[in-house]
Amino acid sequence: MNSTHPYYMPMLHKHLRLQGTELPHFVTSVGNCCPSRTVLLTGRHCHNSNLTANDPPHGGYAGFKTKKLDKSYLPLWLQAAGYNTYWVGKALNGFSTFMADKYGCLPGWDHLMPSVGPPTLADVDEFQAGLAQRPPVYLKYYYTNCQYHERKVGLPDDNLFERAHSLIEDSVDSGNPFFLKLSVSAPHDGPVDGLPRIADRFLSAFPGLKVPRGPNYGKPIDDRFGMSKQRPLWWDPADSDIRYRARAQSMLAIDEHLDKLVTKLECLGILNNTYIIYTSDNGFKLGQHNIPQEKWTYFEEDVALPFFIRGPGVPRGAYANTLQAAMVDVTATILNLAGAAPPAGAHPVDGAPLPLDLLRNLHPQPNSPFYNYSGAYWDAPAGTVNMLKPPATDAATCARSPRPPPMPPLPPSPPPCKGSKCKPVDVGSDDDDSEDGLLTRLASYDEGAGSGDAGGGAAAGRRMLRDGEGEAEAEADELRRQVAEATMVMELEEEAAEERERRALQAAGSASGRISTWSNMALIEQWKYGKLWRGKDYRVVRACMPPNATIAASAAGSKRGGNVCYKYVVFCNIERAYGSLRLNQLFNLSNDEAEVNDLLLKKPLPAGTQRLVDRLDAALTVLSYCSGSSCAQPFTRIHPDGSVVNLAEAMDPKYDSLYAGFKKLDFYRCAEYYDPANEIPDSRLVPEDWTLPGRAPPPRPPTSTLDPYTPFEKPPKKGGGKKGKKGM
Repeated sequence: MNSTHPYYMPMLHKHLRLQGTELPHFVTSVGNCCPSRTVLLTGRHCHNSNLTANDPPHGGYAGFKTKKLDKSYLPLWLQAAGYNTYWVGKALNGFSTFMADKYGCLPGWDHLMPSVGPPTLADVDEFQAGLAQRPPVYLKYYYTNCQYHERKVGLPDDNLFERAHSLIEDSVDSGNPFFLKLSVSAPHDGPVDGLPRIADRFLSAFPGLKVPRGPNYGKPIDDRFGMSKQRPLWWDPADSDIRYRARAQSMLAIDEHLDKLVTKLECLGILNNTYIIYTSDNGFKLGQHNIPQEKWTYFEEDVALPFFIRGPGVPRGAYANTLQAAMVDVTATILNLAGAAPPAGAHPVDGAPLPLDLLRNLHPQPNSPFYNYSGAYWDAPAGTVNMLKPPATDAATCARSPRPPPMPPLPPSPPPCKGSKCKPVDVGSDDDDSEDGLLTRLASYDEGAGSGDAGGGAAAGRRMLRDGEGEAEAEADELRRQVAEATMVMELEEEAAEERERRALQAAGSASGRISTWSNMALIEQWKYGKLWRGKDYRVVRACMPPNATIAASAAGSKRGGNVCYKYVVFCNIERAYGSLRLNQLFNLSNDEAEVNDLLLKKPLPAGTQRLVDRLDAALTVLSYCSGSSCAQPFTRIHPDGSVVNLAEAMDPKYDSLYAGFKKLDFYRCAEYYDPANEIPDSRLVPEDWTLPGRAPPPRPPTSTLDPYTPFEKPPKKGGGKKGKKGM
């Protein structure tokens, strides 16, 4: 909803848009906070982690631990590559002192500062008393490293950035590279009036600001889907305006802190050697599609996110509107930039690193539509600010940050447990064999050298080895030395190979319009649980291709430009009669960003639209069962010879009969959790060895009209779906 416009976030504009690359076509793989964070942490789509909710048993902190997703995930891989790893702020939903003590802490973090609720009854009373004051006094509690509580006064995000500064300084002092995950609270609703916390200095900002009244504002969703009430604007729009302004005001503190963070990096002399990524875990609606406020849908307001990256080798002032990327690609990009990778035998990452070199060749810098922005900022008239001026680095600005409190001594170890009844609950124990690869990653040079992760195994499983210092550390040092020597031999050869590949890709991009083998296909999936929209599941593909390859009109009118993008929806509506659970939608996002014109409602369906649907449904089926490289390259499942890597190439008429012959993705039943037994894919598009841990392979299409499954709810009586109240 335009939150990153220079007027609203001038420091984001200064430090990331002007000094880095913006992706206007970036989406989360799931429009829900905890599953989306899990996608980033694991690099896996939801159907590969089976973490699909904010709450247990299918999500939240308990779900993350019981599914053992912390056995092999991003911070462990980065530690194995020699990085200090830090996470401050919002953790996984449901994280608390009790849950951390029950299931164990998250491994892989050198410093973990997750927020928790007041730990004692006295703290609860103090917390509530502070909120009752005017202005409210905010108290925040953190369960640092799952070992001791910290009590902070003030806005939560002020605390997080202060800690971030001290951690960065400590890492620079140690000489180690670092990875910092900073999860802010803004613009989430706060504990007072259900509105975001706003710093006093920003309470008067944006007077009169209202929610943009776009084409989908207050416009009901197709009644067949049961996701919105059918009476337009059935709530008080003034409430949405209040919330919209409050959210914009709360983000001003983040913008201010971003400026201070970049300045801190400059003070420490590491700004030009640091990558900064700015994005979110999900979006939000405030009246769009006639829904007062929420996320969870597949509409752009919920899944299309801001994305900025700056750092060495990243194009400056670039607006990369020819490339679409997703959250799984962020994980892959971080690993690629850090020279890290999952250990052998671990589940592969489902994304691909952003092709930064290719983007530099495809997009002359600067090409951002805001690069020469000369308008006003929220706190400055037009023409009064030089956004290209480097950060100030005076002594006061570069002063050292307050250090975190010393860790209290750990309690003595409990006596040995005797008897089965006293066995502690420890879902996060190290007994699982999946960790073995972390400790043996450097067993042979061939596994590491030349693959981008050779230097990582020297510190493999650093946290796991702390209890066995001495011999283990000596062995790790020797491995570090051996790998460093081997890596030096390979570096020049790798650089030469990369240069050859870069030139080849540039030539290919100029000759055929390909962005290398980047598919520009993104999967979005959700299994809805709880009272609202229970059992309304969907699989969605967001597909982009060059304008000259589209079946429809050009991208005229599109704010983001570049590729022409389509969104194809396969929706399971539990309220419909059994046997007709599936619903479909198709939107051309290039001339219908509001997603109010479903192309599939036009009857009879134009031949060109049907051809497009055939391709999108087949690709969506592949993505719904993909793992690893097949997620980044879904068309290789259909065209193993590599002749087709994107939708534009798949639209060649010579493939019409092939794609028309695939059965469309369908559902046996709608459920509030993921189970492949609930879906009906075309078996030719699903890998034969595809399984989910603990589940049978996906069912093949039934051979008779009688199927053995029952719907999640009792089928409605003859005549269609339920009548009466819908959605909200």
